[in-house]
Amino acid sequence: MKTSPVILFCCALYGVSVCGQAPLDNPVAAFYSGNQGYPAWTDRIAWDNIIDMSVYADGDNDFEKFERARDELASQGGGVLYYPGGSYDFSAMPADGPDGRGLMLKSGVVIRGETPSGDDHARDGTLALPTKFSFSFQNKGGGQVPRDWNIVGIMPLEGKRLKDVATIGIVWVELTGAAIYFGPDIEWGATWATAGSWKSGKVKQAWAGRVPDGTHPWDPFCGGRNTYIGVGDGRLVFGCLLKDAAVLNNCVDEGFGTDGFYTAKFGPRIGVYGSRIFIANNAIPRSSRNFFYQQATSSGSTKKLLFDYGKNCGIDVNKDLLGMVREGLLAEMTQGYFEPGVAVIDNFVFNHGHKGFNVAGEWTVIRNNRNERAYLQEAADVYGIGVGWELTLDGYLESEAGGSGSKSDNLSRGFDLGGRALWIDNNWLNNTGSNPGNDGEGILCQSHGGTQWYSWAVTGNTHVRGAGEGGYFGGYDVQQYGSLIAWNTLPGWVGSTKAGANIDAAYVDNQAGGGTRATGTDVITSCPSGTPNAPALVSATAENDHVVIRWKDQSNNEAGFRIDRTIDNGDWTAIAFRPRKSAGSEHNTQEWHDYLAPAEKLLRYRVVAVNCDNNDAGASIAVGPVNLAGDAVSVDAPHAVLLRGRHEKQAYLIDLRGRCIGTLQNAKCTRTNAAGVYLMVPLKGAGEKVMLFAGE
Repeated sequence: MKTSPVILFCCALYGVSVCGQAPLDNPVAAFYSGNQGYPAWTDRIAWDNIIDMSVYADGDNDFEKFERARDELASQGGGVLYYPGGSYDFSAMPADGPDGRGLMLKSGVVIRGETPSGDDHARDGTLALPTKFSFSFQNKGGGQVPRDWNIVGIMPLEGKRLKDVATIGIVWVELTGAAIYFGPDIEWGATWATAGSWKSGKVKQAWAGRVPDGTHPWDPFCGGRNTYIGVGDGRLVFGCLLKDAAVLNNCVDEGFGTDGFYTAKFGPRIGVYGSRIFIANNAIPRSSRNFFYQQATSSGSTKKLLFDYGKNCGIDVNKDLLGMVREGLLAEMTQGYFEPGVAVIDNFVFNHGHKGFNVAGEWTVIRNNRNERAYLQEAADVYGIGVGWELTLDGYLESEAGGSGSKSDNLSRGFDLGGRALWIDNNWLNNTGSNPGNDGEGILCQSHGGTQWYSWAVTGNTHVRGAGEGGYFGGYDVQQYGSLIAWNTLPGWVGSTKAGANIDAAYVDNQAGGGTRATGTDVITSCPSGTPNAPALVSATAENDHVVIRWKDQSNNEAGFRIDRTIDNGDWTAIAFRPRKSAGSEHNTQEWHDYLAPAEKLLRYRVVAVNCDNNDAGASIAVGPVNLAGDAVSVDAPHAVLLRGRHEKQAYLIDLRGRCIGTLQNAKCTRTNAAGVYLMVPLKGAGEKVMLFAGE
């Protein structure tokens, strides 16, 4: 067979690196390459379509370059804005006032920094990141506060809505002075002042005419109405360090006057709304920019207040900002609080008041997070800057002891959760509560501002009391339809209180200083005896980017179920715990959806009926293998092509030194090969073409 040579050129066009040193792999898959898995949906990001921002020249400053490069990638269907190690200054961003904007991502566009060579694990509160973004501050009250639009956010393409923004994110970047906000899309009023939203009547005159569209963190409560429109699919926040991050309230007058300000009570430092969310390995450490200032409060006098960067929520997913549309979401139970495929893992959050983690979703994993807190004591010298300050809920309303939440809830709790089918595992928190105040919960489900407890497993978490409250892991005035609370250590109690059914519930083998509480009858509070029978009819089915595991209970003495997975015949690893089945509930189905199943691997599953020993005696037979297909494109013509997908068994890959480096299946190939030129030689029966093509 006679072939013609193919000549490949390396070039750069407006900073587009074709053959440079920019990484082309999926950094999430590279970092989470072990048994824990990673979300296969991240493979659909166009990691190989890169603009190298260190050489991109279209723009007078880093902000202009960002917007123009972003638009180029968005017009191509997406790609990566790659920022090699160095400092990037976004002080030219128009970040003030109602018509400003931040670093707004469009569909398919991801910001990627250089992969760290040193400290790359965030759970201790540190990351050594080579890529650094800086945002400017504004001077107020004798200190420095973030500007109104100091956010990495999202915006739709022309003619689209916010819900249409898909597959976006930020990876391996240190941010100084900016929060991350990928918000929900709801019905918007004409302006903030006329929308009839919760805070519309308190909007400052300077912001009254803002036309809400969901791009600003205050849009839901100032410009939102009562209809939920939707959220986008695919949100990634991975390996980021957020220094001096806060959402500012400079737009709503809570009673402190036109010039008053505070941290936004419902403004998260990382706020992400959508389905298929992966927030992992990020750190939000203690700030050193906190300061005192004078402001009018509800007492009728001017008090010394603390502008506190630690008094914003740490990570909010699909929860706090849905208050205006809550009733409709709870009636349907398919959107909003119930968006599928949420994972919040390996993050560090510092708090001084407010929630560390505020998360809702379905088939949701909340694991290995650390919420390090300073107890919120009025007037205390927490930051080494002095004492004698007044504690307020919102910069105006002075906090009171006990009583009504509207006067005493500083939201100083660890994990405030909602949704259906959650696994909350191996998280750590301390120092919850406030004084004066009425809060302090450890891991909480409450119907006020949230959902009922629908099929949750809370396992292996640790609450250290420190100077704070005893707290609890459980439900407050909610129905529990499927509940496993086991192997936790805490100063407070576990279970449920005030009211609510307990169906398919087990509160067992906890080291809980406050004991166990229950409000229903279908609950066990001591370890069942004997070995449970293994589940039957176990199945595992690949569905696009996740695997659905189902089973049938065969025992009456289990505390719950453990779902295990093995990758490429490796070790069995627990990927979820599920509540037991007793009376049964439509909200506690015998299934799990594995959104952390990696692509192009041989996956096997088993379901184990467990008692307090949590051993393998009640294990089912293994099922599988199943395989999630990669992001592949066909190579069916003799031309240069970038590799995508996974190499398998239908053709040989031979490099120009004659070495066989792998195989292809149906002329599909992978992103994992090194950059270079390769020869594809199809096997007998697979075609007769021989091609040269470029590897990535």
